[in-house]
Amino acid sequence: MRFRHSSDDRLPPTACATCAPRRAAPIIRQGARAIAVTVTQDAGRNPPVVLAREQPFRLGGVEVRPATRELVGPGGREVLEPRVMQVLVALARARGEILTREDLTESCWEGRIVGEDALSRVISRLRRASEGVGRDGWTLETVTKVGYRLLPAGHDPMASPLAPAAAPAARRRILAATGAAGVAVLGGGAWWLWRPGRISPKARDLYEKGREAMRPGLREGTAQSVGFLREAVAEAPNFPDAWGALALAYQASLRFTEPAKQPGVRSQAEAAARRALDLDPREPQASAALALLAPIYRNWGPAERLYLRALALHAREGELEFVYARLLSDVGRMRDAVTHAQAAVVEDEFAVWRQYMLALTLWAAGRLEEADTVVAKALARWPGHYALWFQQLSMFMFSGRADRAAAMGADPSNRPLNIPAADVEISLSVARALASGAPGDIRAAADLNLERARKGVGYAENAITALSAFGRLDEAFAVARALYFSEGFVIPGQRFSTAIYAVEGTRHTHILFLPPTQAMRADPRFPGLMRDLGLSDYWQTSRHPPDDPAWARA
Repeated sequence: MRFRHSSDDRLPPTACATCAPRRAAPIIRQGARAIAVTVTQDAGRNPPVVLAREQPFRLGGVEVRPATRELVGPGGREVLEPRVMQVLVALARARGEILTREDLTESCWEGRIVGEDALSRVISRLRRASEGVGRDGWTLETVTKVGYRLLPAGHDPMASPLAPAAAPAARRRILAATGAAGVAVLGGGAWWLWRPGRISPKARDLYEKGREAMRPGLREGTAQSVGFLREAVAEAPNFPDAWGALALAYQASLRFTEPAKQPGVRSQAEAAARRALDLDPREPQASAALALLAPIYRNWGPAERLYLRALALHAREGELEFVYARLLSDVGRMRDAVTHAQAAVVEDEFAVWRQYMLALTLWAAGRLEEADTVVAKALARWPGHYALWFQQLSMFMFSGRADRAAAMGADPSNRPLNIPAADVEISLSVARALASGAPGDIRAAADLNLERARKGVGYAENAITALSAFGRLDEAFAVARALYFSEGFVIPGQRFSTAIYAVEGTRHTHILFLPPTQAMRADPRFPGLMRDLGLSDYWQTSRHPPDDPAWARA
């Protein structure tokens, strides 16, 4: 548990709503690496490539920015030489057809006489880029004594030839398949290049502002993010990145939404994600939003398969890495979770919740010193952020440094922002009790946490860890069974006294695998709890045991 005021309920339970209509089912291929296309026919056969006039476009998972000669994808960023970028644009225009050396000379050298060596050098450098950043987007094929063509990443050149470009009406019927990862293929092996068209500077600016506002994960910023992104899609209705980000912003706002109103917000998130995928079936933010909206609690195996399919299409996409780390922490695979939390932070180190998740999983995996470093650095960037503050408090409290935890609350100016003093005092009561070891202090802190456990999900999570650390295991198990199965008493959806809510039906189980609940894991009742949560079945059927296989033994 994070003995903190976290609102990290980012996996609300609802089925993904991106399934293609039944009529498209026969042409859906699981794991297909189709790429969407909206390019129009060129005015001439091989018009010259003028990089400054070319709009950005996407080849699979890689964004190509001709004007700045950049490739940006899951594998990183690379700047190409001007001639190499010209050849890439010319081959992309061909939509999978073969271009001869004469075709490339006409498009990229304006028909001037070019030696064999010059063109070969450009092709060699493009091939290196194709095997680097471009590996998530395309493969460069040499057709001996004929020319060159681009193929989608993973395409088998021995398979049926690529279909010709679809008519404009067909291009508009690109369908997103089940879950967050499937893509419908229009025609046998058709390869589509997606080009966004001209997006106004205003829309791009609003998009960037919306993304930035979302990063801290706070109520005000999330509301601002929704506002900026709604304005962005109004300005540019065919801007898939903005629709994908809007889906994420709606999903993030669920934890600030009263349970009765959550279905409406969930529908808005699903609709925005569907719109993004209609425009670009490989838009990663939309895939991440749909993964976040998928049910996870007691649905561990199907949720994991969904995430893995999405990651197969969007390798190293930060938000997907984050949500997969969250799932792994809930199933007791903290060591595996660290790897994905690290990948999420590498993709965007200024996303607060990713830093929080990395600190949490490092701590749970027994890497305390690294966890201390992560959370201290994050707090230096975002002083007073409540999730980071309570995470550091927990790590101090439950690692033999309770005196330092108690000292964190001594200075009111050092306390987390926008959290009621009474809620902070509940956590500090545990820190002071562990520091003093006095039976009276422990009893008072335990009773306070037991009383608050009936008031909200977050209070209950904190009570479980505190009671376990105090050795009051009967009460810790009683609260756990109330939290997960509503046995004994029912816990309301609000997490704490502030307007932060658990998404309906969502319960996170990672607290059961953190250091303060070690005594519970050693108790003979723990395997029964794992069985009732469906975790024992997940560990057996997935063949991925928890960090300690003993937790699964009945």
